[in-house]
Amino acid sequence: MSGTDIINHQKGFSIIEMMLAFIMGLIVAGSALQLMVSNSRSANVNEFIATAQENGRHSLYIMSTEFRKAGFRSGSGVSPIQPFYRGRCEGDTICTVDGGGTDSDRIAIQYEPMPDPNSGQIEDCTGAVVTAGALTADVYFVDQDSANNNISTLFCRGYDPLTGTPRGSAQAVVQGVERLQVVYGTAPAGTKMINQYVTASAVADWRQVLGIRVGVLVSAGEPSRVFDQRTRTYNLLNSGNMPLNDQTPRYMYSTAIRLNNTGL
Repeated sequence: MSGTDIINHQKGFSIIEMMLAFIMGLIVAGSALQLMVSNSRSANVNEFIATAQENGRHSLYIMSTEFRKAGFRSGSGVSPIQPFYRGRCEGDTICTVDGGGTDSDRIAIQYEPMPDPNSGQIEDCTGAVVTAGALTADVYFVDQDSANNNISTLFCRGYDPLTGTPRGSAQAVVQGVERLQVVYGTAPAGTKMINQYVTASAVADWRQVLGIRVGVLVSAGEPSRVFDQRTRTYNLLNSGNMPLNDQTPRYMYSTAIRLNNTGL
């Protein structure tokens, strides 16, 4: 080959440059992955808190609405009734009862249900039909829901207070309710001013109960794995300290309810 040989020099990345680019790529990918994990964790935390708070508000709304019916009877000249049913429930125990310490209480309100404005049916808290003019005893309690992964749940069950027999099966009301505490506001005889709140076992005269305070300890229902495991202590309506060691934060909600149909 005559003349000056033309040599084509091929240029590319050196191994050092390739290693630097690879490392930078790992850093960028790792940062993006960390951001995705952090966002996912934040979303799970927010969802858990929102669900738990909704369970607390919803359970108190339902019970506040229902408990104001306690002692109601329609018509004039009818005999007043005791707002709280003190008959027997499952296990031959009293329906309205203090669970003792931090264990959940049970409360049964007694009243005459009115026809549903939409269906016209007269029903108890579970939808079981009640005869016109008859009374019902709606019992609220906390138990594990065997039909829903044993999640701790607020239940209600309707009873016929004349026979002490249930009208049907208990129905789940709100899941994620882990404790239910109730204290009863009593007034001195002959007055209408509540001067103390006591547990069911400390009520001396149920005719003097003019109001109640209801408290619930709630979570999102399902176990959480996005929070740190540590001991968290709760004291619901002064029922005592209850330490729980797990990854599940819980929230306490309470409300006071003035009874509309008292004065027996």
